[in-house]
Amino acid sequence: MSKEKYLMLVVNVDASDDVNMVPLICGEAYEGENITWTRNNDENLEAQGNRIVVTVEAWKGGNFSCFNSEGSYLDHTLVLAQWPFRKIIKNTPEKGYIDCSTNNYGGSFKCKWEWGENRNGHVVHIKATRSHGGSNISCSVDDRGQSITCLDHDYCPYAEEVERINLTIYFRSSFVVEAYNTKFYIMDIVRPDVVPISRINKTSVEVTYPRSWNAPSSYFPLMFQVVRCRKREKCDCSKPNLQEILITQSHQLPVTKGTCVCVRARDEFCNSSWSDWSQYKCKTRENRKQRNREPKLKMQ
Repeated sequence: MSKEKYLMLVVNVDASDDVNMVPLICGEAYEGENITWTRNNDENLEAQGNRIVVTVEAWKGGNFSCFNSEGSYLDHTLVLAQWPFRKIIKNTPEKGYIDCSTNNYGGSFKCKWEWGENRNGHVVHIKATRSHGGSNISCSVDDRGQSITCLDHDYCPYAEEVERINLTIYFRSSFVVEAYNTKFYIMDIVRPDVVPISRINKTSVEVTYPRSWNAPSSYFPLMFQVVRCRKREKCDCSKPNLQEILITQSHQLPVTKGTCVCVRARDEFCNSSWSDWSQYKCKTRENRKQRNREPKLKMQ
């Protein structure tokens, strides 16, 4: 099934303007014919003819349809009002309106947002370019409509990134459009996935790079932040200021029985975001004894 074709106009609305005059045309082929118009399919307009001028008051856009003298539908124009306010999506204290991140230097990134209260919005257009010159960045809206995934097809992880990505997302709610812009380097938004932790022997564990991280590690090194919780302490990785902190590049860490180790990572050369915490608990003798006391099910 082919998609219906129609014209969409976006009118810039100033908060101080009460009325905006918008010219409409039904179609070049209908010049001189008796054309009637409706607004939002339920309001008949007094203006008639192939070319008319309608008023858009503040944020009140509309769907304007034209018909011939027999009442047959010909075409329609969707008029949206783009205003300077920020109401369709939320502004969060730490992330702003749009939060972009990536888990490696592959050229892809994901941006997400939160819808404003009582706003039924959706993305109508995405524009992603480098600051100067041409670029080849494609973006798509994810299934739930709350994020986009983009790929810079010309991105090279081994070359210096000299230009920011300039991303603008246009959101629509009813007949209103709002534009949100953010600029960033890939190296500014990179955030590794969770660090795997595995036991080597009784006295040490090993942390390894996430599988999604770039190779070789000598060219893309990670820095690890380690939090150790002492015996009988409740280990809260989200509050490392209350516990022992160790920043290391070593992949092996000494451990003792009954302690808990939390590890997260970030790019060694960039002041970008840390990964989420991963946690490893070293079992105590009491835990082993308790496990041995547990009754075993007998197979009939």
